[in-house]
Amino acid sequence: MAKAPTVITAGVVVSGRIEGAEDIEVFGAVKGSIHLDGDVFVDEKARVDADLEVNNLTVHGILVGNVTASDAIELAASARVVGDLAAPRVIVQAGARYRGAIDMGDIEGEIPGEGKGRAGRGRSSGSKGRSSSRPAPSRAARPEPEPARPAPARRPAKKAEPASEPPEPEPAEADDEPELPDAAKKKKVAVKKRS
Repeated sequence: MAKAPTVITAGVVVSGRIEGAEDIEVFGAVKGSIHLDGDVFVDEKARVDADLEVNNLTVHGILVGNVTASDAIELAASARVVGDLAAPRVIVQAGARYRGAIDMGDIEGEIPGEGKGRAGRGRSSGSKGRSSSRPAPSRAARPEPEPARPAPARRPAKKAEPASEPPEPEPAEADDEPELPDAAKKKKVAVKKRS
């Protein structure tokens, strides 16, 4: 018969280091660290501000901290997680919000055609470490990414020029004045002001 998990109920805040060999279900809050040989479940309304080392972790609520799980980590759709995750299996459901790094272990030997040491750890890309009786596998040429082009410089916006006014006529010299008829010279105009 399986042991019943330890439950941290809603409204309870546990601060400090939690250690043990059983499962924990968090419905309240935990601050500190959790080191268990067991599983941890974080409810949708719970918050855990702690680093965790567990077997399995399932998060429906808020988790702030780094997690190392020996088996699996699952982030449900309602999960909000900030921190680095390390486990052989990491499941992130659609809708979950996550910020951090995920480490799922080494993949050497799991890629077809790749042997151990091909990742370039501590070895040059020369012929060392390769068997001369077997040719190196051909690799598809990857297209080189184009260098980032600088954004075109913005031209300063043209300032609206004021509407050009017709050029003022040059003042006429006294000799160039047109002759007015005698009647126009003598006529007087009376201006009345409106009150």
